Amino acid sequence: MDSYSIISNNRSILGESPVWDEKLQRIYWVDIEGKCLHAWSYIENKKLIWNFDHRLCAISLTNQNNTLLCAFDTFFSFYDLKNHIIKKLDKQVTLPSKVRFNDGKTDGYGRFWCGSMSESNPSKPGGAIYMLDRKQEIHEVIKGIHISNSITASFDNKNLYYADTYKKLIYKTSLYKNKPYIKNANIFVDNSNVSGFPDGSTVDSNNTLWNAEWNGGQVAQYDKNGKIIIKIKTPMKKPTCVAFGGPNMNKLFITSAKDINSNEDDTSGKTICIQMNVKGQLSNRFILNS
Repeated sequence: MDSYSIISNNRSILGESPVWDEKLQRIYWVDIEGKCLHAWSYIENKKLIWNFDHRLCAISLTNQNNTLLCAFDTFFSFYDLKNHIIKKLDKQVTLPSKVRFNDGKTDGYGRFWCGSMSESNPSKPGGAIYMLDRKQEIHEVIKGIHISNSITASFDNKNLYYADTYKKLIYKTSLYKNKPYIKNANIFVDNSNVSGFPDGSTVDSNNTLWNAEWNGGQVAQYDKNGKIIIKIKTPMKKPTCVAFGGPNMNKLFITSAKDINSNEDDTSGKTICIQMNVKGQLSNRFILNS
């Protein structure tokens, strides 16, 4: 990678879930193992951080400013950023032992899709993908996932992408309004011959998919047929997720995980951004009914 900016010198143990808030002009991301939420405010030109007692795995904006939907390790909640109040949802899902939530995003219909993963044995398909609808009902949609990742809706909201990182496969399936299920899941990308593993994804305004490759040290862009358009080498070996943002929506933010074998001067675990020639879509917001 020729040129990039470091958003924060904070080194995440496991950075994930970057989300751009166009109203507050902030980029959020989580450190799962560090049990915290980070943000960089473009308006205030400063770093923000919130700490928790539980691991925060994925976040989504909501239609209420300063309120995030959060997937902690084993439960869903809303979080008031100003008053630092966690409000657990009345209904929860009981995850199997040693399984936690991992990756999640909201679709264009205002519903939150979130997957889980087995921590004790990644080769065991103990994970699943759930959908939290606008009535705050939780539906188990896909079973038998090893490590769920790459969850994102297409720009036109006709499809949902998701990956089983352990199997090195990204899937593409049809998305339906007001229906808590999917149909016709097909393999979109098969990375079995690639050194990296598919991690977090996003889509741009041209409806192409961008995916971070864990242990592959790169971000790949795919067309609607799953063919590679470009690959961007990253300065960190373990990029974890990507999101478009910035005032003009043309910055690609990339989170990463700390590499225990890395030097202290490198970028592993840091969040970076690069200037792009394409623009992303605004982050979908979970609809919180009054």
